[in-house]
Parts: sequence; structure tokens; C-alpha cells
Amino acid sequence: MKYKKANVNIAILKYWGKADTTINLPYQTSVSITADNFYTLTNVELDPNAKKDVVILDDKALTGIQYTRVAHHLDALRKHFGRGEYCIVTSYNHVFIKAGYASSASAFAALAAAYVDAIGAKVSKKELSRLARLGSGSATRSVHGGFVIWHRGKNHKTSFAEKLPIDWPEFRMLFTIIDPGIKTVSSRVGMQITVEKSKSYSIYVKESNDLVEPLIEALNAKDIEAVGHISERSAELMRNVMLEAGLEYHTPKTQKLIQTIRSIRSKHKIPVFYTFDAGPNLILFTLEQYVNDIIRLLPDVEIQVSGVGGGITNANS
Repeated sequence: MKYKKANVNIAILKYWGKADTTINLPYQTSVSITADNFYTLTNVELDPNAKKDVVILDDKALTGIQYTRVAHHLDALRKHFGRGEYCIVTSYNHVFIKAGYASSASAFAALAAAYVDAIGAKVSKKELSRLARLGSGSATRSVHGGFVIWHRGKNHKTSFAEKLPIDWPEFRMLFTIIDPGIKTVSSRVGMQITVEKSKSYSIYVKESNDLVEPLIEALNAKDIEAVGHISERSAELMRNVMLEAGLEYHTPKTQKLIQTIRSIRSKHKIPVFYTFDAGPNLILFTLEQYVNDIIRLLPDVEIQVSGVGGGITNANS
């Protein structure tokens, strides 16, 4: 069986909140890095005789809200291409699902690519990123490899991701596993709550969008210090509006590790910086030459190291 493979991406500059939830149109432009060690494999087969979609994830049939999200994405893809056949979807997720490691990004990027392949359509990477966005906002970035910018846009046509012309193979992400459990509030719900309840949300949006140009300049210069400080600023801005809306994804272990990272940076002069998504686990940014020292200084933390990953590819089972 042939699969489409999509890797997760981790946002250096976050988006948190949707101006249009129907097409996952964000309030903020975001910038991410595609990881090479967490990914989703997905195959789609058309079944003209089926009365509904069948979705198999990790050898188990999906039900409930997980199934509904996939079916809604397939409905959007069918509508876009003028198709009517239901599908059999077979997927394997090599990600910590719902733990804040962007499993939906790789999942829906792979789904969009596999569907396009199943119907024999030819689309550009830009168009595929738009189609992936209909399933999950962050999936629009997982279509591409390397460093990626998602232009927030004003409508379906203008909201898409593209690869930035940056070659930085020494860049590393250290995925810490503080708590691999399922988070209590999904990112999708958390964003909606934040937009509705955070009084300073509009200020956050402006501050976030103001960081786009400085971040791209820092990436072009391969300035790990500047990139790292912007990543932490972006993550903390996001967390502030979450807290204002009554949401807390961090645990005491999360906050303790943040303090440890700052201490390592100060005491050992090692450029290591943190970010986080909607979950308790931190992702650390650094360069290849510092990875072993960081792991040595964090003996009680489970860590998986990732380099820079590619975009959508073909894979066999």
C-alpha cells in the first residue's frame, strides 16, 4: 500500500485563534520549522459503493469527534474537486497525539495529499497547503519542509503556506516528554475560548504580527539567539492570552523546566531556547553542536532530538 508522509511542524512564531473557523483562517501570520522524526502516513482509497467514509488510525476504526473531523475534511475536499465518492482512509500516526506536538498538522496534511493522489489530481504545493488548512490550520505548514511561513491572508485564496529560502541544517529541536497524556482541552476549542474571553486578544494579535519581520531577518542571518528569544516571546504572548481566558496547559513540571532552560543558558552560555504549543511539553531550539551538552544537563528529562524535516513525500507500508 502506498502512503503519503507528512511531518509535524513546530511554530517558532505562533498562531492562536481563527478569524474564520469554517476555513481555519488565522488572525496571525506564523512561521514554523518542519521536524524530521514525528510524522503521519496516510493512504486514501475511493469506494464508490460506500455509504460513508471509513477511517482507520493505527489499526483502529475512528469514531466520535476524531472521525467527524476527518469526514468534514474529506467533505471539503470532495466539494473542492466536485467529487462524490466516499473513502477508506488508512493512517499511522508516529506522533504523541493531543500532547501538544502538532499531530493534527501532519495528519491533515497527509490526508489532503493522499486524497489528491487518490483522485489523480495535480495541484501546486501552494494549493495543497490551502486544502490541508481546511482540515487543520497548522496542517497548511506541514505540506512544506524546512522553515515555512503561513500567510494569514483574508480568504481561502490568500491564506497559504510557503517554504522560506533558508538552509540551516544545524538547527535542532529537542522534544521533551514531560507528560505524554492527552490534554483536557483541544487546541481547536482552546483557540475559540481564548478569542471569546481574552480581553487583550487584539493587542496580542498585533504584537504577534509585528514579530514576523524580525524573525525572518533572524532566520536569514542564522542568528540562534535572536530566533530563540523571539520564539520564547511568541510562546509567552500566546500563554498570556490563554491564561486571561482561563486556560492553563502547563504543569508545575513545565514551569520548572522553563526555569532550568534559562539557567542553562545563563550559567553555561549554551544557546538553548524553548517554545510550547497547547500542552505541557516544551520543544527546545538549539544547534547541533550543543545537543549532547543539553541532554547531559537535563538527565531527568526524556528527550527526542529532531533535525530539519522535508515536506510531503511518498512512502510504502
